[in-house]
Amino acid sequence: MTFQDAPIRQKLMTIILGTSGVVTMLTCAAFLTNEFFTFRQTAVRQLSTLGEIVATNSTGVLAFDNQGDATEILAALRADHHIVAASLYNHQGRLFAVYPAGTAENRFPATPGADGYRFADGDLMGFAPVEQVEGQRLGTLYLRSDMGALYDRLQLYAGIAVLVIAGSLLVAYTLSRKLQQQISRPILALADTAKAVSDRRDYSVRARKFGADELGLLTEAFNHMLGQIEEQNLALQKAYDDLRQTQQAITQQERLRALGQMASGIAHDINNAISPASLYAESLLEREPNLTPRARTYLTTIQRAIEDVAQTVSRLRSFYRQREPQLTLAPVNLNQLVEQVVELTHAHWSDMAQQHGVVIDVKVERAATLPAVMGVESEIREALTNLIFNAVDALPKGGTITVRTLLTSERAPHTHAGPPSHAAVEVTDTGIGMDEETKRRCLEPFFTTKGERGTGLGLAMVYGTMRRHDAGIEVESAPGLGTTMRLLFPLPAIAVELPLPPSALPLTSARLRLLIVDDDAVLLQSLAETLGDDGHEIVAANGGQEGIDAFLAAQSAGRPFAVVITDLGMPHVDGRRVAGAVKAASPTTPVFLLTGWGHGMAAEGDIPAHVDRMLTKPPKLRELREALASV
Repeated sequence: MTFQDAPIRQKLMTIILGTSGVVTMLTCAAFLTNEFFTFRQTAVRQLSTLGEIVATNSTGVLAFDNQGDATEILAALRADHHIVAASLYNHQGRLFAVYPAGTAENRFPATPGADGYRFADGDLMGFAPVEQVEGQRLGTLYLRSDMGALYDRLQLYAGIAVLVIAGSLLVAYTLSRKLQQQISRPILALADTAKAVSDRRDYSVRARKFGADELGLLTEAFNHMLGQIEEQNLALQKAYDDLRQTQQAITQQERLRALGQMASGIAHDINNAISPASLYAESLLEREPNLTPRARTYLTTIQRAIEDVAQTVSRLRSFYRQREPQLTLAPVNLNQLVEQVVELTHAHWSDMAQQHGVVIDVKVERAATLPAVMGVESEIREALTNLIFNAVDALPKGGTITVRTLLTSERAPHTHAGPPSHAAVEVTDTGIGMDEETKRRCLEPFFTTKGERGTGLGLAMVYGTMRRHDAGIEVESAPGLGTTMRLLFPLPAIAVELPLPPSALPLTSARLRLLIVDDDAVLLQSLAETLGDDGHEIVAANGGQEGIDAFLAAQSAGRPFAVVITDLGMPHVDGRRVAGAVKAASPTTPVFLLTGWGHGMAAEGDIPAHVDRMLTKPPKLRELREALASV
């Protein structure tokens, strides 16, 4: 591991120990160097002093040429064991005496050198004059001393220096382990905090501040930065969540709009397809008194199913509108509605299930006394139908569906304290149930657990129906324990009476000449036949242009039409152009517009010009008669 990659603790201790060691070694080196040069100077002084003493003592022996005494004087140098050689030279420069005695002459300089001392070959050597008092030079003294004393002292001092350096490093190591924490601990705390933030993306953590020094200021700035990042992250997360919710809402809205536009596009064909069935069923129920009860029941069921289909298409188409049409509420008998729904769905939960080898039992439990609630009967019937269909889907291996009506004092059937405030309808199955996530999202548009078999609109439409009725919906479910869907309708403050079945209007006394314009031949025929049965003279025109031509021809022939009934959506020439042409030729002739978009156009104030009355598909004899009676 390189020094750059080492931990901060190790770096700090290395720096402290390195600095301390270098400083200590430099100090010791300086001390030894100073000692070395000081000792050399001392050695020179000492040898010079010794030389002066020996030279002074040697004046006599040189003056009298006493070689024996000279040898004895030099022999006294044995007291200093560092003196390795000494000699005396006479005034002629010839070797006179030597020390140690008996040493070969070639071990000494042949002639005296210049006065003074110098270091050579690791020894201190020099020459001193031997002079009389008068200054007459008698000869020269040669001294040579080794540097053993210096080396002994340097060796001693070097050992001391090593001990000092080792002790200093030990003390520095002990102190650095403690003192480095003052720097490393805040830095490591910052590093740990940064790692925690990086690993967990948790910007709420904060680094501990250990003091008010620069590291403390750094920690404070770091924590402040984390706080700003946390605020920005929360704001960004909130913006992202809002954007995602908005995107989901827009996506769902676009899907709903697309569904509504698709429904709007096919509404014309659907309404044209069911209009003849509606007219013929209503006509048969009214004009055939000899119908068997069974036939009358079948026709009534057909008529009710047609009305529900028309309402469903209208609600699907309303998904893409900015506002919903105002609901027209009427008293609804929930007990009777439950019986109708069970009968309408019989094929789904009985016959179709048995084809797959599945047996589903449907039980109905009705409250003995259940006041009427205010609502739209077709919407509530469709909501209950969707709930039963969902319950059947939750019973792939068969089971029981219980449809129950009851009164409750609150929006919870298990609470019965106090006077009842809601009428409830429960659809309970013994099926697979839902987990918490599914239960939470089951009312969202396009959420489905059925894969390709589901659209995700059934419960969403139920939820929308309950919202429009200012009613509640509750879901109780658990995996493997079945599901209970509960619809809670507020009871009206004042009891309402259920309306009597509408009676057929008497045939209009006036027999009118009518022009009926539509591009659907079957619908055109059913309108002509049912209104013709009322005694009116009917002229049918297949398409807008044919209708305009027929109206103008009748005007020219003096046989004008009393009323023109025209479809809105026709190819090439639509109902608006037909109405405009009629009013241009005869401003007083009433024009009735027959369309599947009637309620929506009326709610939005989008009634075409030149139209006197809007009639909704599928047409009803009662509404047609009311309109014609007003002419």
